[in-house]
Amino acid sequence: MTSEEAVLADQIAQLGREKAFYELGVLLAKQTEATLYQLVEDDLSRIEVAGAQQTLLLFKGGSALAERGQTQAGDTVLGAISSACVGQICEDNSSAEPDAPKWAVISDRLLGVLPQLGPRSIIDVAFRVLAELKTSGSLPAPCANFVPMLLDTLGAIGAVEITSADMRAGVDDSSGGGSVRRTGAELKAYWIESACTCKWHAQAAVRISAALRETALSAAQVERVAGRVLRQLDHVAELAELPAMVYQLLLLSRSGSKQTIVGGVLAYFDGLEQNAASEQQQNEQAQSSQQRWRDLGDTEGTVMLHIGYSIKQDFELGDALLAHASASDALSSFSFACVLSLARIHRFEKAATGALRELLLRGMHDRDMSAAAAWARPYLLVGSGSTGGGRLLRAVAERSAYGWDQVTQSLVHLCLTTLDSTSAKRSAFSASACAQAREACMRTLQTAFAGHEFVRGEIVGQIMQRVTFQTEGHERFLELLQRLARADTDALRPYASRIVDALDAVAVLAGATVERLVRAAAALFLDDASFRTSLLLVLRKVLFAHALDERRAALGGLFVLVDVAARAATANVSERQRQQRLAVLLEVVGLLRRSLTQQAEIRTAAYTRLAQLLDDPGAVQCAPLLQALHGIFNAEFAKYYQRDRAFDSPINFQLCVSPATHRVAMPIDAFLQCYAKLATRDAPPASGAAGSSAWADVCARLANAQLEDFELDADCDFTLMSAAGLRNHNTARLVIGSLDAAIAYALDGALHASGDPALVVELFTKFQRFADVLCTRSVDERGRRTIAGASELSQMTLPAVLRVLQFVAPDARRTDASAHALNTDATPHTWFVERVGRAGMWRANPALTRHLLDVALARVSSAAEPLTHAVLHLAYVAYSGALAHCTAAEQPAWLVERGTKGRSALLIAAEILAACSTMLSGRGLLDHVFVAVVRPQPQLFAFDADAPDAQPVAVVAQCAEQLMGALRTAVDALLALRPAMVRETVSLLAAQHTFALRLAHLCCRCADAPARAQLYRTLNETARWAFSLFGGDLPGDVALLRHASALLIGCQPFLQPESALAHGGVDLASSDQAEPPPVSRHMDDYEFGSLSRLVSSVCRATRLLSNEDGTAHDEDDEDDDETNLSVFTARTVPALVTVTVAWLRAELHQIDWAAAQLVSTMRRELATRPAQDDEDLHVTIRLERRICLRLHALSTLASQLLAARFAHASAGDQVLRMYGDLHRTFAQLTKCKLALTQVPVTEAYVDALALICTQLKSHADQIIVERFERLGAMNAEGGGAEKKHSGKKADKTGGAAAGKHGLRALLRSSTVVSSLVYQMEYTEKQVVLLGARRKTPLAHYLKRSSARDFRIRTADLAEPLLPTTEEDEQEMSDIAVPSPTDMDVDLDSNAEEEEEEDQNQDEPGGPRQKRLRPNQ
Repeated sequence: MTSEEAVLADQIAQLGREKAFYELGVLLAKQTEATLYQLVEDDLSRIEVAGAQQTLLLFKGGSALAERGQTQAGDTVLGAISSACVGQICEDNSSAEPDAPKWAVISDRLLGVLPQLGPRSIIDVAFRVLAELKTSGSLPAPCANFVPMLLDTLGAIGAVEITSADMRAGVDDSSGGGSVRRTGAELKAYWIESACTCKWHAQAAVRISAALRETALSAAQVERVAGRVLRQLDHVAELAELPAMVYQLLLLSRSGSKQTIVGGVLAYFDGLEQNAASEQQQNEQAQSSQQRWRDLGDTEGTVMLHIGYSIKQDFELGDALLAHASASDALSSFSFACVLSLARIHRFEKAATGALRELLLRGMHDRDMSAAAAWARPYLLVGSGSTGGGRLLRAVAERSAYGWDQVTQSLVHLCLTTLDSTSAKRSAFSASACAQAREACMRTLQTAFAGHEFVRGEIVGQIMQRVTFQTEGHERFLELLQRLARADTDALRPYASRIVDALDAVAVLAGATVERLVRAAAALFLDDASFRTSLLLVLRKVLFAHALDERRAALGGLFVLVDVAARAATANVSERQRQQRLAVLLEVVGLLRRSLTQQAEIRTAAYTRLAQLLDDPGAVQCAPLLQALHGIFNAEFAKYYQRDRAFDSPINFQLCVSPATHRVAMPIDAFLQCYAKLATRDAPPASGAAGSSAWADVCARLANAQLEDFELDADCDFTLMSAAGLRNHNTARLVIGSLDAAIAYALDGALHASGDPALVVELFTKFQRFADVLCTRSVDERGRRTIAGASELSQMTLPAVLRVLQFVAPDARRTDASAHALNTDATPHTWFVERVGRAGMWRANPALTRHLLDVALARVSSAAEPLTHAVLHLAYVAYSGALAHCTAAEQPAWLVERGTKGRSALLIAAEILAACSTMLSGRGLLDHVFVAVVRPQPQLFAFDADAPDAQPVAVVAQCAEQLMGALRTAVDALLALRPAMVRETVSLLAAQHTFALRLAHLCCRCADAPARAQLYRTLNETARWAFSLFGGDLPGDVALLRHASALLIGCQPFLQPESALAHGGVDLASSDQAEPPPVSRHMDDYEFGSLSRLVSSVCRATRLLSNEDGTAHDEDDEDDDETNLSVFTARTVPALVTVTVAWLRAELHQIDWAAAQLVSTMRRELATRPAQDDEDLHVTIRLERRICLRLHALSTLASQLLAARFAHASAGDQVLRMYGDLHRTFAQLTKCKLALTQVPVTEAYVDALALICTQLKSHADQIIVERFERLGAMNAEGGGAEKKHSGKKADKTGGAAAGKHGLRALLRSSTVVSSLVYQMEYTEKQVVLLGARRKTPLAHYLKRSSARDFRIRTADLAEPLLPTTEEDEQEMSDIAVPSPTDMDVDLDSNAEEEEEEDQNQDEPGGPRQKRLRPNQ
């Protein structure tokens, strides 16, 4: 410092002490800018805090000048000081402490003097800061405090002359040289653009972002800054720095560009997730990879908190996040979790949860549709519509353990609501998609329950609430509760009291619900004494409730406890635990003993459940349980057993029927069923010997008994309308049930060589004779039978019947080959052959065999889940023991001999196979049938409460090929014996149809190429064989034709080449993938050829039936002479039309879905090609052309059905509904084309338009005209008949019925026609809009001249429409009848008006907005 500067510094200090700031300002105004610069530099270069005091005095002096009116002098002084301060801050930016107190003081002072600076000073300071930002990529912290106000002040100044010197200094060098005038706003925009263009230092990025964000920006500047900050995210070195950057972006979003910011943040973290996932996949065991994944989760969790806080401050940001999620084709796990965090805010809870639920279900539905629509799959983009909902839920649940725990509650709520929506009877999504969503949600809830204690109470509480108060859909929540209990009993233990509270409300619970609740709490029941006491107390209280249903429910829960306790008592545990569990078992059995003393209804239920319990191998291994039951049953049996042979009956049936009410007082038949099972189990020596001798006496005396021995005879009154008839009926049922129990005991004894096989035949003879008498004589007041057959009177359980059937109808391969898979150490070959020999006498009695098969068939539909093994075993026995003999040269007599109602053992076996396949298909276990029938395994037939493990697809494919081939051969053999074996053929075709649907599902989703090829081959052969059935001499049976056509339709997609089915779709990111098959008009010929010929035959037959005199000539006779039209009768044609129309409507549903994929396909294709590329969208156009050609092919089939003019009203209505669906699909396609602005109107679309809206429309109009003319005549006749009968009592078969029938037919047809007319109008509107927007003439395809050439004649319909009864008036008020005014549609040529009308017409079911005018 020079001496002059020192003197000046002393003067400044002196004036500062005297507070003479104006004089100080005058002194400073006399100094040069260089001197002022030097004073500031010398002062701020000092390290101590006091070094800034001189600079503050300089600021005060300059401000005093400005305040006294010397603006120019003050601006000069303050501008020089400010510029010097900024320069010193920038010079010390790299070395000085950014948070030093002196810099904070200087920054605050600069902020205060900004309003006093002139334009030139403001420009100099602003661009000095910009120069530092460009040079170092950093914004000094002191400058960051006043830069927002500096830029706002810069933008407020007027026009300024920018010289060449200013340009060299960096002030707006965009002019390229020379002097220019710039406004402050232009300079501010230039400053911001330069700041966004230059490189930012990673450590200063947050500071720069904050400074720019606090500046007042225009919408374009906000977009520019947001893009620059988003790009800066890629240069952040540490994950911990990301939340601060994201928070600055969220604050910036308050100024605009919310969609850009939200999408950019989510896209950035999506990329981080993908990189972390790939890194973890490459180094699964690396500790660094695991740690980085956890660090990323913590960072993302912090970002979610910032997002949630920002949305609470600005709700529009939440709307932007929801809009981004709704518009995305697929969400990543981070984006999914962000929407879940949004659901925590009450304002967005319902919308966010609904959007995610829709996203999950839509993704799974689209994946199923993509697999089912094999014709469209090669032309769809890979992953079209797939969001991986299960993967998303699993990822969020796993990541919630670290970092994402704040979304756990929202995740739980989403899963619970999804379970609710997918359990409803009606859903907009496929059943498979709903099942997948349910499974994914239950697994997610299991993960959340295991990992987070704070949500366990909510999960259990929500489960109990739904179980208690929901009458439908709560089964999934019970299954979830069972899974939670099975996975971690200790975690569920604190909430066990809620289960007891739910059971206490047993009055609103079903019996099955109580059982599943008790089974879920079984582990707690065994280990927790307090819970066990509470549960038994509740069950004991309910067991003696007033309502029978409540007692039955409690009884079911009690038997679950008996089963659990018996299994636990025989488990491999310590002696102390075994004694504790035995004590628990005896306590439960004591409670069970009390239930056996109640009313007959409760005892019947108890004996039935006890019989099922005794079929469980795990329960009967418990000796203490058997001993306790023997004690109970021996004492009870002694009350009714008449040992003295002086009595004709061994059982005192008089005690079993109440003499006052004549109702059953003791269900001795159900009791004896249980006692028979107990007698064949291991028992204490004394009771076992006594029981065996008593049973031998009972069987022998019942075999020789007559009806008269029970005070009955064949001519007795067995009806339920009189007291004597009621007593006789109940007595007969008890006698027949006792015979059934004796048969069960004798069967078991004869198989174990301790009984006489002939005794079984004698007992069955009595059973059959008594049952025939009761079935024949037991009729209602209308003379109809109340008992269908003897199998309805039997109480034998499925396992008991199955133990006998496997020997009565044995597998010949197992009998001949000792190496059979089922011949194990437990059941050796000699053991099986020996019992087959003992069952030979029973096989010689076809009636007994049919009875056993009938009983087994009746038990299949009601079989519980633990009996899955028995159903699989029964399917194996039915096929190997009966159906396998269909192809034999000479079928066994016991197999084909027919009994009552023309039923043979072969027919019942076929029905059993169909019933087993249907039942297991509903439980998702149909794959096991193929393996069980073709490759039986002991583990498949072993009792297990859990479902068997899934079978490998390759094994299923091999077994299915053998089974389907064998069934085709069996059907051919049965058809060769027609018409004798038609019903057997129908059942086999029904089973084949069920199998084919499952195989088609597997083939479309199979990743194993050899297995997929084998499945395709099986389905292809089945489809060709099914079509060949119609070319032969097929019987004209309705059920046979319906099932054959359904089988053909189920397999018809596999008539096309396998290469078309194997193509996985178009991958825009791959350059070496195989091209999809070229689109041509004959692509669907492979698939629809067989169906087209079938439809043509049906239509030909319809025309011939309508011209029975033979005067009409059929043009197709010469072209289709090979088809046998004799099978198409007036009864069979409607059934075939029903099946065909159902298939057509399903295919149209697939086209609807494929058309919806056009928009996303175009969006993805545009995103993958360069911006300057303006070539055609080849993938989108190819998909659109494939859809149009498919729709054209289906429309061709529909045209044949429309032209046939079916006389049957139901068939005609279905065809019209199908045509309405065709218009709805075409309207959906047209709406999608309106959104595809870059896709032209193709020739394929025009061809489909011409066919649907011209040719088919003419047929539909004629059908409608004929329909209303015929209905008018019918109602006129009905109205006349009604008048004749007026004043008289309405006759059900007279004119009143005819009038009512005509009215109902008219109303039904009016509904169909009105819906069809509306749909045609809506389609025409969409076509007109498309033609107007694309400047393409399309309206002339709409056939304006005959658009509505039918009319409803008011004069003909007015009289019949008058209601004649109160029921008619109710129908008239419930059903909207279309107006009878003759109207025509005005297709306005002005497309702009049509477009305005269509703005609110988004859905086919919306309000009609067509302008109608009456015909002139």
